[in-house]
Amino acid sequence: MNEYCRYLKSDIYKLRHSWYFAIHLLFPVLGAVLMLLYAHFSSSSELNKLAAFVQIIAIAFPFVISIVCQIVAEQELQAGHFQNMLTLPDRRKTIFSKFAILLLSGLFSVALSTVLFGVPFSYITGIKLPVKFFVFIPIVLWASNIMIYGLHLILAFRFGRNLGISIGVMGSLLSALLQTGIGTGRWFVIPYGLGIRFAESALIFIFNLPSVGNREIQIGIIFCTAATCGIIGLVPFWFSRYSGISSD
Repeated sequence: MNEYCRYLKSDIYKLRHSWYFAIHLLFPVLGAVLMLLYAHFSSSSELNKLAAFVQIIAIAFPFVISIVCQIVAEQELQAGHFQNMLTLPDRRKTIFSKFAILLLSGLFSVALSTVLFGVPFSYITGIKLPVKFFVFIPIVLWASNIMIYGLHLILAFRFGRNLGISIGVMGSLLSALLQTGIGTGRWFVIPYGLGIRFAESALIFIFNLPSVGNREIQIGIIFCTAATCGIIGLVPFWFSRYSGISSD
């Protein structure tokens, strides 16, 4: 455990000199400000404004994940072409250290965005949002993207910047498309479609609204759980055979 804590401290120290932590602050601040402006000037209902907020966060999430994973990979590339991490005694602890930092940073970022939007939104509209909104929305958005973190961490280390970020962009576009009728009947088995649909279902649960598509939600939860467990197992298995070669 002490060894793992040293890996965490080392990775945090190395990332301090990059844009990693700044992005995790800028993303929620800018997102909250833009959506508050929309909420202030829009004539939509309050529920539609809340739905727009969770949709925008869910759509942007894959792209942001691709960027921060690339920052983590490039930091190791520039530090010695991955040799610093490949020569450490325990490769599993090495990659799980980076994976844990990514996940914790992502949870902090989406929680901060929810608070920065939700609290002023209550004053703007005069509607007090329930505590469940500030708890369930960040957790649902974050948990449904854990597998995306694992996928993009592998892409960033193995294939480099161009492919990883390109897939992140396509993932965000796909997330937006799967929220429409195009995703009906198939979104629940496509990783990029889970976050936005789960977040909308969380809103329905929070405000006790009539729900539809419960069968698809159940299948989506099963798929998300299985895929998340799979990627958590795949990341250390892949890294144990990683040679440090990148396509860049």
